[in-house]
Amino acid sequence: MQPIALYDLDRTVTRTPTFTPFLLHMAAGGTRLRLLAVPLWVLAMLGYKAGFYGRKQLKQFGLRLLVGRVVRSGALQPRIDAFVARQLARNIQPGARARIAADRAAGVRLVLVTAAPEIYAETLAMALQFETCIATRHQRNAAGDLLAAIDGENNYGPEKVRRVETWLAEQGIPRADCHITAYTDHASDAPILDYADTGVLVGHFARSDPRWGRADWRTAT
Repeated sequence: MQPIALYDLDRTVTRTPTFTPFLLHMAAGGTRLRLLAVPLWVLAMLGYKAGFYGRKQLKQFGLRLLVGRVVRSGALQPRIDAFVARQLARNIQPGARARIAADRAAGVRLVLVTAAPEIYAETLAMALQFETCIATRHQRNAAGDLLAAIDGENNYGPEKVRRVETWLAEQGIPRADCHITAYTDHASDAPILDYADTGVLVGHFARSDPRWGRADWRTAT
């Protein structure tokens, strides 16, 4: 039986969300005039909360507004790397580091499954020694640069299950031949928590649910 651990990123591996800080980091390091557009991003988030559009549309708008049409390229990579370095230094939960290390030592296959964009999620996953990163994908131009436009769906809710199933098929692993543990911070991830053999809600603020276990990763113990 192959053990596999699926980790969410924001507020699971990290203490705090990463997407808006990424936008602000990229805007501050580029054309400073982009920072003047930050109030528009705040209004856009309010529009999302009001239900005027979905997460995919919100993310695409934010990236186009505060980063540009191209959001990952050779020229942008140093800024992306700097953002990842800051997350690694300040924003990773001690308990997440400990759990990842224990799983790796036990031969568990580690997969980061996140709605965060592949723009930086892939680099974070590599730095944390995940085997695979299943993140929100982006369209590419002819040079292979990532664009603000999302390729397919935002990797959220049921989409996470579909993407994990695709990955298992690509790996040649029947679902019956693996034991999956899923870690995430919120019950909105119920599809992946229920798909797993063991679902774990991470965070002292997460609501209790008899279907899933609980973990607090604010400390390493």
